[in-house]
Amino acid sequence: MYDLNYGEKYKEEIELKHEIERRIALSLNVNKKQVMLNYGSNSNLNLIFSAFSLKFLSEKGSRFKLLLDCPNYFYTIKQLSEWFIEPIFVEREADFSLSIDKFISAIKKSAPDMVLITTPNNPSGKPFTDEDIDRIMNTISDDSIILIDRSCLNVLPEISTKSILEIYRSKKIIILHSFSKSYSLSDERLGYLVTNDADIADFLYHKRDLNHNINAVRKCLAILDNQKIIEEKRQILSSCHKLLKKYFETSEKGKYIESFSNFALIELPESLNSQTLVNSMAEKGILIMGGDKIGLSDRYVRLHMSGVEAINAFIARYDEICNHQSAL
Repeated sequence: MYDLNYGEKYKEEIELKHEIERRIALSLNVNKKQVMLNYGSNSNLNLIFSAFSLKFLSEKGSRFKLLLDCPNYFYTIKQLSEWFIEPIFVEREADFSLSIDKFISAIKKSAPDMVLITTPNNPSGKPFTDEDIDRIMNTISDDSIILIDRSCLNVLPEISTKSILEIYRSKKIIILHSFSKSYSLSDERLGYLVTNDADIADFLYHKRDLNHNINAVRKCLAILDNQKIIEEKRQILSSCHKLLKKYFETSEKGKYIESFSNFALIELPESLNSQTLVNSMAEKGILIMGGDKIGLSDRYVRLHMSGVEAINAFIARYDEICNHQSAL
């Protein structure tokens, strides 16, 4: 065959991309055009925020209003200002729990154009329950859009994406998924969005990412239907969280914020700040995220649940650092 249409290996890459979208669409019982493979969750967020913000500014002369809980994913927060979106924040409590009554009240009061449900929440790792989602669905106007960011993996039982799209078919829903957090493909930068609304699909379709690394889509296609990978990932996350919970329950060296996802927050003791801990950990080759980098104060650090060995290494080094600080 002589490919004088695309040339190079574009044809194979595009066919693989479409095959991934076709298989996801089939599993979710939606039209293939309603599934869009993009460069991970950040790309999905950029696509949605930019498209709807520009649409409202050009057609209505007004800013797009988006309601969300806070703290939230730091990239999401940054993109709201970058795309001139008017945020309506519903603050979480000091322990990072969310009052769903307060969230529902804010929806009724503000009538947002979009409600963002980041579940599990990033950085706290606390998910919205199925009951929470049901209440939001039954509160929000049919004209508003519900954006559910499911990029992080939830170790607790939860309603499936397919069920959400089917049960609430009268609502305008977009759901995001990441292959980084569920399949450990962070180096390949792949994720997708799915919508149950044909008009939304038509609006976003030609704005989506068209081309991908051919090796990335090959790898993605090979593991796409392998639920064993996701279950093994959930087990690793659960084991990591158990280690952290056990350590902090038996010490007075800070506090573990209970999480059910890929990340966990640690509230530091008064004698320690995030920058000191980040630097001290890095000396031993342990990399962590300071709270000041993700919209929190320097009283917190965020850990990725990379594995039992990594979490044990963190605990050992953390204990050593705290003991040293106490001795000063």
